[in-house]
Amino acid sequence: MRKIGQSLRVSSGFLLLAGTLSASGLQFVATLDSIRITAEPGQTVNRDFSLRLAREQPDTQFRVAAADFWRSEDGKQSQYAVPGTLARSCGEWLTLSPTERLVTVDQPLAVRISVAVPLTAEPGGYWCVLTVRQVPDPRAQAEPGVRVRFLASVTVGIFVNIEPLNRSMKVTAVDLGAALAEITVLNDGNVPIGVEGRLEFRKPGEEKPVWEVAIARHTVFTEPLRTARLTASLPDSRVLPSGEYLVRAVLDYGVDHFLGVQRRVRIER
Repeated sequence: MRKIGQSLRVSSGFLLLAGTLSASGLQFVATLDSIRITAEPGQTVNRDFSLRLAREQPDTQFRVAAADFWRSEDGKQSQYAVPGTLARSCGEWLTLSPTERLVTVDQPLAVRISVAVPLTAEPGGYWCVLTVRQVPDPRAQAEPGVRVRFLASVTVGIFVNIEPLNRSMKVTAVDLGAALAEITVLNDGNVPIGVEGRLEFRKPGEEKPVWEVAIARHTVFTEPLRTARLTASLPDSRVLPSGEYLVRAVLDYGVDHFLGVQRRVRIER
């Protein structure tokens, strides 16, 4: 799959890269790739997660747990729930060891993640998240006055796929406003799909685009919502003036062909 962009988030969403992170002064290094597993019913698969404090950081207690996860249609809001809330959750398949530990500069956190797929699991994609949260130190004395304490939190996506997989997606709407383009896609397969691409604007009869923009990568789940709205900001009228255009969306969702749709529209600026 051709990569156009990646995202990195702290305390929300999926952490996709390895690196040094900080939260209110606490710095640590962790392996933060999403965990992707292809398994069969009845199989147990083990994976590892590690977190190491940077130099001169205080001893810190961390708690580890699994949670169900989904996003709003526009991708701006994330929701978390107890494992098993979603029918396609793999959260209840996880055994984590340890679930809580004091981490020091010399003793990193090493979590063994055991995923036991039930014999009754049907084909398709299942997912949950691993959450690693800093636990407040009960020995710390509260300072007088109103204070806000920021605690470190890492969330890593876990995806379990059981063959056969059906990766299928369609575009259901293309809407253009004065400042924003919006493409609605539907995941009508049985596995979460990552989608990205580009949006092109052409004058009728011309091959060279007047303007084009990358569409950031978005994961479209199969529940509780099968749809997602992909958006791109439009430039001002100096770059894209009022008039008629052929708008073409070209989307890459991980199969051997692109998904494309074209509309003839009129933009009023």
